[in-house]
This record gives sequence, C-alpha cells and structure tokens, in this order.
Amino acid sequence: MPPSSSPANAGPGVEEEARGTATAPVKSEAGADGSLINVKVQSQIAEDVFFRIKRNVELRRLIDMYCGKHSLDPKAVRLLDPSGRFIRTAQTPDEVGLEDGDAIDLVLDQEGGGGAPVPASQQSSA
Repeated sequence: MPPSSSPANAGPGVEEEARGTATAPVKSEAGADGSLINVKVQSQIAEDVFFRIKRNVELRRLIDMYCGKHSLDPKAVRLLDPSGRFIRTAQTPDEVGLEDGDAIDLVLDQEGGGGAPVPASQQSSA
C-alpha cells in the first residue's frame, strides 16, 4: 500500500499558500532570488489553491499534495499549462516554462466515452 498523499508527505519544496479565489497575488518573500514561484491550481471540482514551489521540484509533489487534500487519485488527474498543453508529472516548473503567478488547470482524466459505432440502419434521422 503506497504512503498516503498528505501535505506532510509532499516533501520539501512545495507548500500550500492560501485557499480561495483571492484577487491579490501571493507574495514570495522567500523566493526573492527566483528559486520559488507561486502557482495557482484551478480545478473543475474545488476552489483555486495557491502553492509556492521551487523551480527545480517535480510537479508530482504538487499533484500529490493537492490530491491528498481533496481525496483524489493522483493517477486520475491531469495538469494543463497556461497555454493548454498537458504537463507530465516528472517535469519541473522550469521545464514547463511556468513563471511566478501563473495558473495551471487540474482536470479529471477521462478515457473512452466514444462508445461503439452505431450501424447506419440503427441511426435515427433528424
């Protein structure tokens, strides 16, 4: 059984900053040298969450922390960068090109949904 994905197990380099949809940006006192950035995670199922993360830490830690807090399976979610491209969990903010204050989208991963093709004889004409 894998260890639980709680904030205590997220490891160094990631910390939750604030909850909600605050309009004021989160200040990065410790990141004045550019080693830390603030990232907003927007989700379709929960409130926006702000994280302060090191530029060289894998985003897997951010996902584990978020999913542990919201009782989600980390394998069932995907991250999208600000331009809409998928982010791999092994990537770092530097590799993705995230800047301080960027927002990333967390979406539930869905497979299938297309179903089997319906033969023309069974299709209704509208």
